[in-house]
Amino acid sequence: MLASLLTGFNSALADSKDPVGDWWLVYGVGTGKNNIVFVADLTSMTPPVKKGGTQFVEVSQIFADPSKPLVDVYTVEVQCAKHRARFVKGTSTDRASNVRRDLEVSNEWLTLDDNALLYTFGFVCNPRDRVFNGMLSLGKFTHKKLLETIAELQAPPKTPMQELEQMLGNDKPHGPGEMK
Repeated sequence: MLASLLTGFNSALADSKDPVGDWWLVYGVGTGKNNIVFVADLTSMTPPVKKGGTQFVEVSQIFADPSKPLVDVYTVEVQCAKHRARFVKGTSTDRASNVRRDLEVSNEWLTLDDNALLYTFGFVCNPRDRVFNGMLSLGKFTHKKLLETIAELQAPPKTPMQELEQMLGNDKPHGPGEMK
């Protein structure tokens, strides 16, 4: 179901303020409102300057919990040959106001103990193993569309009646004998 839902978004057009990215689900953890997914943008990934050299990639950390930010976006620097990574910069977008603020990040090189960082490293350094490592290509669309798609997937499941009402284009479910 996830793949079929996401393939419908592949044809989104570019917006100069929100360019089209090539999105990959790199890692996810938790369920329900505790779900957090990490999505990397392949178009943001820089080629290495030399073999085993430094590369950069942008990773969005998307939260299901309504008390958390909508998304934190990090630029991650990866050195494949040295098996390390670090955060270069980060921004957080507030869920309610959509206001962005800069995040404080440590510029120290980190070990790959954190699974999200480990999978980001794998995304950059082992591109042929992405699918084998459980990463999923979500398609090409804007960051805004990515956030909408992930929010829909993270939402609580709908009842069969809610699904039917949505398919029929009704705004809200109606009780027995009620007319629109």
